[in-house]
Amino acid sequence: MTEGSRPRRPNYVWAYLQRRRAYLWIAVGLGAVVALLLLWSSSLPDYGKNLSLNLGADLIGTIVVLFAVSPFLARGDRQSESVRDNFDRTGFVRQAADAKREIQILELWTDLLQESFRERFLDALRDALKQRVRIRMLLLSPDARAAEQRADDLLRQTNVIGDILDNLRILHGFVHADIPEAHRGDIEVRVYSALPPVQMYQVDKQVIVSFYPVSVTSWNATQYLTNPESQLGQFVGDKFDELWRARSTRTLEQFWEITVVTDSGPDEKRYRVGFVTYDEDVYISGQRIVADNAENGVGGLVVRTIEGNVAGEPDERGPYSLVPVDATAKTHQVVNELLIRKYGQDHHVILKLAEPS
Repeated sequence: MTEGSRPRRPNYVWAYLQRRRAYLWIAVGLGAVVALLLLWSSSLPDYGKNLSLNLGADLIGTIVVLFAVSPFLARGDRQSESVRDNFDRTGFVRQAADAKREIQILELWTDLLQESFRERFLDALRDALKQRVRIRMLLLSPDARAAEQRADDLLRQTNVIGDILDNLRILHGFVHADIPEAHRGDIEVRVYSALPPVQMYQVDKQVIVSFYPVSVTSWNATQYLTNPESQLGQFVGDKFDELWRARSTRTLEQFWEITVVTDSGPDEKRYRVGFVTYDEDVYISGQRIVADNAENGVGGLVVRTIEGNVAGEPDERGPYSLVPVDATAKTHQVVNELLIRKYGQDHHVILKLAEPS
């Protein structure tokens, strides 16, 4: 993954000049109206006293606005778009717990799901779901080339693929076991494959954006705080929506299991099985398939796979033959570790989906 370019900061000078020009025309218009009103009212009794009284009141109001209200407004503007040196994990967890409308996360993987912050973050999500907050999360597929690229960017000092698998396993358990069924419709996790342009964490009207510098995790890089209506906020919001609907994006459930179809016709059987990708080959957890074919073995089986995407389009592939992986081979050890990392359990019967020779 290449390092993202820094976002274009808003051109504050140009915006300032534009506002000054608009204010000038407004002032000219208001001045003309005031001059006409003063001219028209000059014939009224006690004109001088009334004029002095009103001008005095207006002057006091102007002073209050300039010296009391304006600093608060200026401070609010600075807070709506600011820069931080790194990601404030504790602050984001607190904001997520207090969310009122939506939480959106676009990431490769989030260290909020690693041990030091996991329980606090999941508790914050539970609190948000109780308020019917809509939660949408996009995480990178561990099978995507971008995962290997990012591992290279981080000098292989971070187990990118393993950390992504950990995130997805934890979220799958959270969505399907740790929250009430009534809340499951308000949280959705999707897995994307395209190269991500930015990291984004959003709670309601605050958006935190960062990029992916070489040799530094995005949480320790510069963070840009903005809002959804700003130029940067609109840019990352559009990118989130594009990835959310992309044809290569899958739901968490589609990422979790694959459909394997054996034989055809009246003897066709379908299995939903766990799977991982290693070295561009697909390996499945084939306990049930092996058990159902214990008499003749799986060597003669011809299978195909059916995958889906967020658009509901089935992707049928094959035919494949099923090749048991030797338990003493290095490949078996690596694939078994990936399966354990993804599903959190051991004793997998590993079968490779092999192209017919």
